[in-house]
Amino acid sequence: MVKKVNTAISALFILVMIVAVWVWAVSVHTWTPMGTLASLLCLTLFIWTGLRAIPALTGYIIRPYATEAAIGDDSQEERQRTWWRIVLWVVASRVLLILVAYVFWVLKEGGAESLFSRFIDIWHIRGIDAMSYLGIAERWYVTEGDPRFHIVFLPLFPVAIKLAQFFTGSYMAAGFAVANLCTLTAALFAYELARLDMGRRNALRVVKYIFIFPSAFFFFIPMTEALFLLLSLMALYYVRKKRWLLGCLCAALAGFTRSPGILLAVPIAVEFARDLAAGYRQMDRKAFTNRLILAGVSLVTVSFGLLAYLYINYNVTGNAFQFSIYQREHWSQRFYFFFDTVKYQMEYAVNTFKDADYRSFLGLWLPNLTGIFLVLFLMIRSAKKLNPAYMAYMIVYFVYVVAPTWLLSAPRYFAVAFPLAFAAVLLTEDKKWKDTVLTSLFIAGGLLYLAVFVSGYPVY
Repeated sequence: MVKKVNTAISALFILVMIVAVWVWAVSVHTWTPMGTLASLLCLTLFIWTGLRAIPALTGYIIRPYATEAAIGDDSQEERQRTWWRIVLWVVASRVLLILVAYVFWVLKEGGAESLFSRFIDIWHIRGIDAMSYLGIAERWYVTEGDPRFHIVFLPLFPVAIKLAQFFTGSYMAAGFAVANLCTLTAALFAYELARLDMGRRNALRVVKYIFIFPSAFFFFIPMTEALFLLLSLMALYYVRKKRWLLGCLCAALAGFTRSPGILLAVPIAVEFARDLAAGYRQMDRKAFTNRLILAGVSLVTVSFGLLAYLYINYNVTGNAFQFSIYQREHWSQRFYFFFDTVKYQMEYAVNTFKDADYRSFLGLWLPNLTGIFLVLFLMIRSAKKLNPAYMAYMIVYFVYVVAPTWLLSAPRYFAVAFPLAFAAVLLTEDKKWKDTVLTSLFIAGGLLYLAVFVSGYPVY
């Protein structure tokens, strides 16, 4: 029976991909060898990942619960020591990040100016979306001038900055404070979530991989990454602890922070399905019905963040979908096929390299392509090992964030995809040298990406 279900789902998955490829193929007007090759490789790896993940997902839902490693196995004293270790590590990493960025700035400028006097310039706060969030925090959404386009940015992070500003006296300082407090809390929740499935050592490695991901320096600055990561981790942690409504409320807040937050409904639904499948065999009809209703109500709650954002669009502009109009008209941004994104990314990479436009090549197209294929590699290698709910999230998240027709920030978008850290741990737990190699590659990649960011390359 299970094999038949897997076969049917796999066949449907392949059919959907065939239809998508056919629609894409008949609409493409120009083909280039490198762009076509990159697109087909991306598509092949994605389909392979999906086919490997489907049997694991169905098995996860229908099989009885296995005994899980629990944080309760630690004494309170051991748990607190681990928390303090994480706190100190995160704080030390922030200090080191500041110093490394300052060194890169000094090397670029050729002079040792004061770290604090040039702090905002070092981190290019005025050249990225941070200023938009700070503007929303200070003035809310407006309908005139260039700030009218700020409606495309979701409101929870600016609201948090507004609240923090009462304590800091500065919107800029509040932005940094909120981002780094969220970073610190996210590290603790990452550990707690990982301890549901792993021993203490591997759970700590999950925290490590989250914060050495090459684009993880975005957690430091006034951007939504840290808050979104925190809420995503909280959502899955509380759902897996059977505190369904609280977990779904966290997911709703994630959806009020960044639009991919609505995708958290996918892993939450998988966890609900697994719990209900187990309960169906053990509960009487009334108890099961009550649990089914609770699951349905909780899952609907996930949409509240996005619905609230649509209401703000309507209240400010008179159109609940005004953000999508601005995205399309002002940024030439709409959703298309993710494998078409890889096609044009490769074409831009080849052309900018040929034209010696190394700023665009190193700041945009090469990091985007590297991030996309690195994520695909981690996904395909961990498809049978990673928690299937997390893998389901990664599949829909990958499609969502790679699909835009003008993708500029793939590495930053992937920094908040927490299942990647779990995948990295699972792929390196059997051999210490694998962990050493992957850690070294991530750190080296992070240093290079930070260097081009501080140098003013188009890193967004």
